Amino acid sequence: MSSNKPETDALTLLRAIFDLGDADMRVTLDLLARLGGHSRDRAKSLLSQLRRAKLVQETGMGLTMVGLAAAVALPEFEPCREPARRGRPGLRAA
Repeated sequence: MSSNKPETDALTLLRAIFDLGDADMRVTLDLLARLGGHSRDRAKSLLSQLRRAKLVQETGMGLTMVGLAAAVALPEFEPCREPARRGRPGLRAA
């Protein structure tokens, strides 16, 4: 994979960042991980891909102009129905 071409999961998070911002919600790594059904480390890796592709700002979670244009072209984000397994069965996110 080219270092400038993000995975499909990363693009899904790109749209999630856009949708959360559109809803005036504060975007955090933990929130993206939960909504996407990823571990925190996986979400961090996907966010790094978006930064390398210049779709998300280097600091913070803001979209660049190119990222904004790309996010608008993607289908609406659908949160994951099954949260990521973290090795602690029986606990759910609030």
